[in-house]
Amino acid sequence: MDTDTGVGEKNYSRELLYKLRLSPLAKEKPKELDAVDTIFKPQRLRSAGRTPRRQPERLQTKLSQKQQWRGKPKHAVAHTAEKTEECLHKVSNPYKRRPATTEEEAILRQARSTLNKLTPENFAKLAESFMGLPVNNEHLLRSVVDLIFQKAVDEPRFSEGYATLCSLMRAVEVPREENPEEKIKFQSLLLLKCQVKFEHPDWANFNYELWDQKVASATSDAERDRIHEERTVELEKSKQRTVGTVQLIGELYKQKMMNLHIMHLCLHKLLTNKRDEENLECLCKLLRTVGGLLDSAIDKAGTFGQCMDRVQEIIDEKAVSTRIVFLLQGVVELRQHEWTPRRKEEDPKTIEKIREEAAAEQAYQAKTERRRRNKHSRKNGRNQRQNQHPSSITSENYTSVTICSSKQDALQIERIERLDVTSIALKPQLAFNRPKALTKANSAEPKGSVRPSSSRNLTRQLSRPEAPKRGATGP
Repeated sequence: MDTDTGVGEKNYSRELLYKLRLSPLAKEKPKELDAVDTIFKPQRLRSAGRTPRRQPERLQTKLSQKQQWRGKPKHAVAHTAEKTEECLHKVSNPYKRRPATTEEEAILRQARSTLNKLTPENFAKLAESFMGLPVNNEHLLRSVVDLIFQKAVDEPRFSEGYATLCSLMRAVEVPREENPEEKIKFQSLLLLKCQVKFEHPDWANFNYELWDQKVASATSDAERDRIHEERTVELEKSKQRTVGTVQLIGELYKQKMMNLHIMHLCLHKLLTNKRDEENLECLCKLLRTVGGLLDSAIDKAGTFGQCMDRVQEIIDEKAVSTRIVFLLQGVVELRQHEWTPRRKEEDPKTIEKIREEAAAEQAYQAKTERRRRNKHSRKNGRNQRQNQHPSSITSENYTSVTICSSKQDALQIERIERLDVTSIALKPQLAFNRPKALTKANSAEPKGSVRPSSSRNLTRQLSRPEAPKRGATGP
């Protein structure tokens, strides 16, 4: 039903609008709309008389992505795509990995890829793959040695795995370039590389003059601060590489690729200058790595003992920073505890080892929780018994015994069952913890009375049958 409002507008009922929707005339396009090119699909109203609320752009983008996955056409999202294209900056020469030009480059790429994937879990498989690389000339073997050394120095946590890999590669040998009849081994090249880096560490070859020139050429304070920060980071990296080199040397000694004489020479060089903090830090790292093996090795000259004595002298003199003193003290205490660390260092672990540790941790937490609950329940029960008034004691031999709270603490027996006794004379006042005066005053008891010293003795006496009197012939 329609109504006229009187101002040129009409109100149509809901039923009439539904009928017009199904009318054939409503499905024909009006002739006046021929000039319109595109008709946007209007938003659906949730209720009559309510204006549609515009959705934010990010929500429209999410909806358009969902519609795209569902195969539906997108509506009004062209502006978002235009913005994305404007934000992207395309360079003229983007990075693309070029293919290997030589066979040697392809082998080195494969070797680097294998070292990047090396973990304790797949070590055996990747080590076999690494040893199968076709290394057939001296230049390629030197490149492989440099690659392994660099990885071990940059990642000291995995130095044990790299040292194990070097132990497997020790027998690899190739002909020399100068004299093909002679052979050069992987172990010789690796030890030579370690010697060069140990005698000429990276921090000692740090180019301070170049960084000073960069600082002097800075035009603003912000740029100067940035250069100082970069210089500090690079210097710290060079020191860490030196420490990594020393740790790799210790791991190679564990794999028996170095002898005891070489280790003694390393200790002597690191202790040459007592105030060189970088060398002392490397000394602490080396002793923590192989100190137990050096201490237990057969040393007729006592070189290791002399080394530890010099360490103690440096600690007593305190001529270095506090951090180095504490590091040296930690090494001395570690030796006193037979080289057993108080806190185990976090080494790479397999997935099974991580799962075992997680299960053990969960079991320990559950056990701790059970102990806490049991302790709490026992404590609550003890407090409840202390706060509860002693009213009755039940047993299989008697029903209840009332304990009075007066000074006499007398026991009043109400009913006794399951006893083969005709009559028992009980004194009405039996005290457990009475004063001595009351005990002496009531010491004269009638013959045949029962005076227990505690409730437990009272129960035993009541449950015990009466002994026959001397001279009795029977019941």
